[in-house]
Amino acid sequence: MTRPGLEPPTYLRAGRRRNVETVAGRIDGVVIEPGQTFSYHHLVGRPSLLRGFRFGLELHRERESAGVGGGACKVSNLLYWLALNAGLDIVERHRHSLDLYPDRGRTVPFGCGATVFYTMADLRFRNPHAVPVRVELEVDDADDLVGRISAPRALDRTWRIEEYDHRFECIDGVWWRSNRIVRTTFDTFERTIARETIAENRARTCYIPRPQLSTDAAAGDAE
Repeated sequence: MTRPGLEPPTYLRAGRRRNVETVAGRIDGVVIEPGQTFSYHHLVGRPSLLRGFRFGLELHRERESAGVGGGACKVSNLLYWLALNAGLDIVERHRHSLDLYPDRGRTVPFGCGATVFYTMADLRFRNPHAVPVRVELEVDDADDLVGRISAPRALDRTWRIEEYDHRFECIDGVWWRSNRIVRTTFDTFERTIARETIAENRARTCYIPRPQLSTDAAAGDAE
């Protein structure tokens, strides 16, 4: 339908917004009790025209195409990032197979998204805390998806998400990007009590990295 870097047709942009609004509306306000596991597909269900979804831009077999429910991965991307920062246990997450665009305006590390595909690829995370947590999502007037995960009282832990071992590699003329996502847990005195690798990401890029990024990769820069 379109190529990376080009604007999709108007109807696909409108459909993407409608799909994001539809999914956000089905998830907004959900409460995850202690020990309970959140499932994206359980709450959202099958994307179909009869259920309010529209054609939007999506990736199918590593190519951009129009699909019912296309663009809703914007919600699963945000949910995954929120879950990481809220100290929730990731039960199931599927990474994107392509890195479509250079890092213009990227505000989170590469590889902090989650793709979903009914019914084969779900996003699930468990609440390990002693209190329930609430998920809130909305699309604001600027068409931005915003959200948060909150608890009825302050938790006794905080978390920091960082990227390590980031690199670009060119193999047989094809560029690949990889990194590790690490979550560090702190107690109320900001002492480190745990550090774990949450995900190891690797994706083919749909662009040629800038020279400085290639240089960083060759030097093994872990920033």
